[in-house]
Amino acid sequence: MIERQKRYVFPGQVMVARTPTAITTILGSCVSVCLWDAHLGIGGMNHYLLPLLAGSAAKSPRFGNVAMEELLTRMRDAGSTLRFLRARVFGGSCMFSTMQSARHLGTQNVELALDFLGRRGVEIVQVDVGGNRGRKLLFHTDEGTAWLTTI
Repeated sequence: MIERQKRYVFPGQVMVARTPTAITTILGSCVSVCLWDAHLGIGGMNHYLLPLLAGSAAKSPRFGNVAMEELLTRMRDAGSTLRFLRARVFGGSCMFSTMQSARHLGTQNVELALDFLGRRGVEIVQVDVGGNRGRKLLFHTDEGTAWLTTI
């Protein structure tokens, strides 16, 4: 049995762990991307609310384009190489029936993550997105495994 630190990632946060860590978060229309480097046994997660930083807003990982860059940068700073990274993408629900459309916020968040990872050649090993229910996510940074519970 591996002993892991326990951490919670709040919306607008990014976390990378070099030691075995169990990271959890709760998602609705938000998206979390989990990156894992099997060679080093390190991993990280972001949790963003909106797809793109717009206007004069402060640069923050609340925005997908900022959160994705920050997660990748922190993984590289921890010693990861892009070609060894594997990704899992979660969230992007449409939680309210009155907001349902082909371009709802959750869909935009998911598209940003998949496009970002695709342009960098990061292998995506799991995608669980969309729907109309929230998700509780648990990610083990050292093994790259993830568990979801719908809520």
